[in-house]
Amino acid sequence: MERLHELALSGGLKPSNAFWEQQRAPYQDLTARLCGPELQLAVETALFRTDDPTQLEQLITVHDILRT
Repeated sequence: MERLHELALSGGLKPSNAFWEQQRAPYQDLTARLCGPELQLAVETALFRTDDPTQLEQLITVHDILRT
C-alpha cells in the first residue's frame, strides 16, 4: 500500500510520456492497469477491508487521485 501511495503522490498513476502510445506492449499494459478501472475497484474494495488508520488514509488518497 505504501508503494502505491508513493506512486500516486508522485503522479506515477497517469501516463507522463507524451509518446506512451508508441511504447512497447509491457509499458502500455502497465499504463493501462494503472489508469484502468481494475485498480480503482481494488482500492475501493480495500477501503472496506482495512482497519489500519494509516492504510485507510493512504487508500483514500489513492482513491481520490484515481478519480481525477
